[in-house]
Amino acid sequence: MKKKMVSSLLSAGLVLPLLFPAHHSVKADELKTLETLSLTAGKASINLDGTTEIKLKGVMSDGTTANLEADDIHYTISDPKVLASVQKTEDGAVVRAGTITDGEATVTATVETTDGATKTASVPIKVNLAPDRPFIHKYHETLTMKMFLADNNGKVFTTFEQGLEAIKKMDKATRGIPKIIYLVGWQYNGHDTGYPAWDVVNPNLKRDQDEKAVDSLKWLMEEAYKYNTTVSLHINMLDIRESSPLWDTYLKNDLLARDINGNLKPYRWGYPISYTREWETGFAQKRIDGLLAMLPIEKAGTIHIDAFHQYVPTLAVEPISPYHGITMDQDIETQKKIFRYWRDHGVDVTSEVDAGYRKDPLMGLQPMAWHFGKKGIDGIKINQLKIPASLYVGGDGGDARYGQSMLGENIIKNDPVNLTGFQTDFATKTLPWQYLNSLKRISDINGVVTFENDVKSWIENGKAKITQGENVIRDGNDLFVPALWNKEKYREIIAFSKDGYENRKWKFPTDWSDVKKVDIYAVGLDGVTLLEKNREITNGEISLALEKGQTLSIIPHNENIKK
Repeated sequence: MKKKMVSSLLSAGLVLPLLFPAHHSVKADELKTLETLSLTAGKASINLDGTTEIKLKGVMSDGTTANLEADDIHYTISDPKVLASVQKTEDGAVVRAGTITDGEATVTATVETTDGATKTASVPIKVNLAPDRPFIHKYHETLTMKMFLADNNGKVFTTFEQGLEAIKKMDKATRGIPKIIYLVGWQYNGHDTGYPAWDVVNPNLKRDQDEKAVDSLKWLMEEAYKYNTTVSLHINMLDIRESSPLWDTYLKNDLLARDINGNLKPYRWGYPISYTREWETGFAQKRIDGLLAMLPIEKAGTIHIDAFHQYVPTLAVEPISPYHGITMDQDIETQKKIFRYWRDHGVDVTSEVDAGYRKDPLMGLQPMAWHFGKKGIDGIKINQLKIPASLYVGGDGGDARYGQSMLGENIIKNDPVNLTGFQTDFATKTLPWQYLNSLKRISDINGVVTFENDVKSWIENGKAKITQGENVIRDGNDLFVPALWNKEKYREIIAFSKDGYENRKWKFPTDWSDVKKVDIYAVGLDGVTLLEKNREITNGEISLALEKGQTLSIIPHNENIKK
């Protein structure tokens, strides 16, 4: 009996240590502490709105790898204007760059240990002045305009067929510069009607030979490519009106913005929609998908979202929908998701403003603003000396010394046949704008902006001036500017005078030093007309006489201007 009991105890002695850790082992684990913490970034340098993974590693006092619980890790960013967010992962986090500015910011991980102590590790990340994904179009080299087709009362100004005729004339008048035209009033009964619905093309704009208006719009979009023109749409993602076919659906699904008391927020253009509510419920994606399925927007590669604001104009500067507890920063992050969604489909998004009515200009996501150079919340504004035109450009507005492009909308609307004023606007705005956009910006001192290649731009007694060394490129409304969009085909200079002159000498750029003779053409809505062939250049200069509002194209002698 005694022998049997001892045997049982021995057996138990073998089993118990397997079920319950030895007391000395528990003490050893408790004595282990987090010794070091390190944070590394997969990419130390990222572009605007770009991402990089960061890895967090801890080492215990006995040399083993620490098992870090995500709940005990906290990440902070030294400058939220440079880095926008940190999203935790199993072994670190994903850091996303902001869209406000470039620079360097530090991400710091803080770990709380079981004994109440904390350990930290940091990693610097640089953000560059470049988009994470290159834009589809080169907006700084492209004349971007709107074409107003119909107003919200149904009045038609330009049909799809008439629109193509205007496009043909504008292509000839601009010597084939790349163009983007956004159609206004293409949907339902005209400008801003139907929104947020995009599923009906305005039947009043249809060609007679087409069964449906959507077929006429597709025809216009395709035909326009023949004339160096991309046609796309002007749309809206903020506003809804009670007359919209989606009113009941959006009201039922609680997608409309509300004030702190839960009331709808009427304003001048209807009622604002909550970006975040619409996105989170999938309605935003649904209408984007529907538009992409209906029209060849992906081929166009661009769309214009009007009024893509971060607070509602004419109302208080506050989040769009306080009732839903959605902050302005949350709505901005939703806007970024919308931009990325369009870009996933190969479509750039341009908009009405850059910083105006905004806290974040969405730099690196939005390449072009219709009205540029606006000031936003906390005085935020695009610094044109620092920000290259290839990254963010207008449109009108901004500092005239850097160039301002024409808008064209009212010219086409008021006179789609003769386009009165078009050539003057193009020559005095877009022509010097495209030239300056091709140059690196160096300094802004004493009112003079200096670009590379010794190009200077300033305003003197209300007149815009541009020179390259001693050569005059612009003297007020008299211009002698290289047409750089044709440089792969041939060299070309466009001369223009708003008031005309009888005899003025212009000096050619240095890269024309091998050209001894030139041909001179008049430029108009019907194309080019040869005025003089084989004109000699003397000492790199040419004397010209221009009529009021006349445009001339000057190319090396015998160059094929039609190729």
